Parts: sequence; C-alpha cells; structure tokens
Amino acid sequence: MILLGYRDHNVHELVCHEIAARAGYYDRLGIDVKAVSGPDHPEAALSAGLGGSLVETLRGQRRWKVALVHTLHPLFWIWTRKGDTRSAGPTVVAGHPEGSIVCAFTQRMLSYRWAGHGTPSMLRFPAGSAGDRQRLEALRSGEADAAVLGSAFAPGTLSRLGLAESLFFGVALRFPTAGVAVDVDKTGIDHPSVRKVVAAQTAAIAKVRSRDPVALDAVASLLHDDSGTDAQRLLADYLSPQYGPDPRDVRAAGADAIEWLADVLNTGGNTAADFYEAVR
Repeated sequence: MILLGYRDHNVHELVCHEIAARAGYYDRLGIDVKAVSGPDHPEAALSAGLGGSLVETLRGQRRWKVALVHTLHPLFWIWTRKGDTRSAGPTVVAGHPEGSIVCAFTQRMLSYRWAGHGTPSMLRFPAGSAGDRQRLEALRSGEADAAVLGSAFAPGTLSRLGLAESLFFGVALRFPTAGVAVDVDKTGIDHPSVRKVVAAQTAAIAKVRSRDPVALDAVASLLHDDSGTDAQRLLADYLSPQYGPDPRDVRAAGADAIEWLADVLNTGGNTAADFYEAVR
C-alpha cells in the first residue's frame, strides 16, 4: 500500500489521484495507492500538496522533493457577498492558519489586489475542506466580509449561494501547487513505486486536459454540493486549461516560489534548492 498524503482535500489536489484510481491506471501498473490526510499520517512517503511540502522543507521539518507537478495555478479564490461594492477591500477575512501556504498566498494576493488600503484582520480557520465550510459560514453570516476558499466548492455553487468572486489566485500567481512530492528520507524519488505513481498521474493529467468523462466524474466526486453542471464548469474553466505545465516553466516558477516563500518564512532557501530539480 502506497500512502499519498493530502493537505486540503481540494479538487485540484486529488483529482489526478482519483482519475488514476477510476481509470485503472494504478491497477495496470500493479500498485495500490490510498489518499490519506498528510497531517494524520506522517508515515506517508508521498504528498499531493506541493505548497505545504515546500513549507516543511524550508523549515527543515521534512525533506521533500517534487516528482510531478499538475498545475502552476493555485486554485484558491477570495469571495465576497454579492452587492458588496467596497473598493477599499475587505476589513475581515476568513482565512487559513498562520504559517500555512494558503495564508502566505492570501497575504500576497491581498497586497496585489488592494495595495494601499490597509491590512484586514484575519479570522483563522482550519486548513482543508472542513475549514472551507467554516470560512463559508463566516462569510455568509456576516462575521467576515471576505473568505478564502479552495476548490472543494465550485465557483458555480458559491455564486448560487449569493457570493461574488473577488479574486482568483491562479490569475495573479504562478506557484507549483499540486502533484506528487516524495519524502526522500522515506523512499527514493526514482523508486519504482514512485515512478509508477507519477506515470499513472501523468496519464490522468491527459484526461483532465481532454475533459474526459472519467475526469468529470472524478471532479464531481470531490466537490461539495455539486449541482451537476458545477463540475463541468470547474473542469472546463479552471482545470483543463491549466493542467500539465512544461517542466521548464515548473523550474522557473519553482525558483521564484522558493525565493519568495523563504523570504516570507524567514528561512534560508538552501534547504530547498533541489526541491523541483527532479521534475521532467
């Protein structure tokens, strides 16, 4: 059994794993792969969340290296209530835990979108899809006037709930976000089992790009509150156009990611200098 640890249980983190399982790619390669919560299963040698893995590597907590990158576009959004037309930006944001990769994304995007308008206060909720429900409730109840949500909720679903998309992180930020990272203290990045997982998920990327029915089923299975058309729009508008980056683009975006995140975390980037070098 190969354990693949996820960080947030979002669609973009697990869709290729789900496709590889549904399409029989893992079976054909003779491997059994199970997605588990990474924080609850530190024994997992593989990680689907590349941002969180980079944070741990920069902090010297674990030694991860990336074997595959699915996308360079972080699938997180800032949502507000429809009719909220304030130009100065939100004053209270329902966000993620301090020190998390999504918290770092959020601070960067707030500065990008509302520079010069002051720093909003942050309400901290747990990472992941369960935390997304809490962030969503904080926004809808008026406790917050903006919320940072991942791809566990499709944009169409949130629009029907009376919310408005304020900013899509993937437009303004290139950062290797989802894929397969390997804890090199637990297994080799060229181990046959790792190569098979990479091969299976690479085939899955092709299904995402072609909007294959198995990809649509995988997206729908991972969404909260899917209406039937929400998965289609998420796949067509956000996943299909952005999956399967060129390895040269991965390395360029990765170098920028290491430099930026090392500065945010006040760590030296040398601990992660080879984080993306195995991507091919």
